[in-house]
Amino acid sequence: MNVYQRIAAVMQDVQYLAKDDQVSFGQTKYKAISEEKVTRTVRESLVKNGLVVIPVSQVHHREGSLSTVDVTYRIQNAEDPEDYVLAVSSGTGADTQDKGVGKAMTYAYKYLFLRTFAIPTGEDPDKVSSAELDDREKRKAAQQAEGQGTVAITPAQWNKLIEVLTVLDGKRPTAKRIEAVSGMDSNSAKSMSAREWDFIMQNLNRELDRKGDGNG
Repeated sequence: MNVYQRIAAVMQDVQYLAKDDQVSFGQTKYKAISEEKVTRTVRESLVKNGLVVIPVSQVHHREGSLSTVDVTYRIQNAEDPEDYVLAVSSGTGADTQDKGVGKAMTYAYKYLFLRTFAIPTGEDPDKVSSAELDDREKRKAAQQAEGQGTVAITPAQWNKLIEVLTVLDGKRPTAKRIEAVSGMDSNSAKSMSAREWDFIMQNLNRELDRKGDGNG
């Protein structure tokens, strides 16, 4: 048999894989299929039908805690070195340390088998839901920004600062006045951190208190 006939034989052997895992995140709960089950089941048919699958090239990149790999696999007829096809699969793994690429490769390997041999499993089989990944990224970014004091002020906070300056000066503040108070030009001041805003507002509120007591 040639390589395509052997692939068809695997498709005949493995016609369906039931999900064997339960994924839960918040209110989201659904069944998934594990990489271990996919690999174990397909491997038996690969051996039986004389097919070998090996990765021949890979590229990856990381963004935040997400690592993505694009892998090219060679599906080889074990009886004929010249008879093979190339297949591409991608995967993304979430990890804050050094395991992201490994998780992504596992994901890519699982989906290579599921897609190449057209194995149905039912609905979305992701081990980690996209909702969970989005939530992790948002919480991580917020925590990092808060820890570094880089959470930008809201439009309401900016308007409050202008309001207080207007009360103190009896007129709307000029760009020069904003620069003197914030230590940055008026455009940059609109993106100041919440921590910087708190510090400036504390000083301005003290000025308001002194003015209210008649000591300003």
